[in-house]
Amino acid sequence: MIDSGKPPTILLREYKVTNFTVTFDGTTTVLSDEQKAKLAAHKTHCLAETGVDAQTVEDAKNGNVAENDEKLACFGSCMLKRIGIMNQDGSVNEEITRKRVPASVPKEQVDDLINKCKDTTGANDCDKAAKLIKCFKENKQFTLLH
Repeated sequence: MIDSGKPPTILLREYKVTNFTVTFDGTTTVLSDEQKAKLAAHKTHCLAETGVDAQTVEDAKNGNVAENDEKLACFGSCMLKRIGIMNQDGSVNEEITRKRVPASVPKEQVDDLINKCKDTTGANDCDKAAKLIKCFKENKQFTLLH
């Protein structure tokens, strides 16, 4: 990743899961070095596991999401599972998802987002993850790590 000198942003929105500042509805939190290292390790693992091209992930991070790219969808599934938002069976882990949101975000907003997105379905975990990320994107910017 090229260092632009600015702290990057982690948003579930548009697969922005590879950077190091967390944003939720205008609230920003900078990740610790330990969290950055964990996230980088997750990204490396998921790139290798899915075979998605790193440039495709970067393009998605910058807003150019390849909507029907199965490898990118599987990358999203891998990342969501590794950070605990998605369970291994493909269901949403509501408890962990709530823990990933900054305390400054009102509980009602978190509940609303989870309720809108938790029953997202897909043909498989990859498809479900892509649709879940899209649901989060359409409803709020959502924290991955807190």
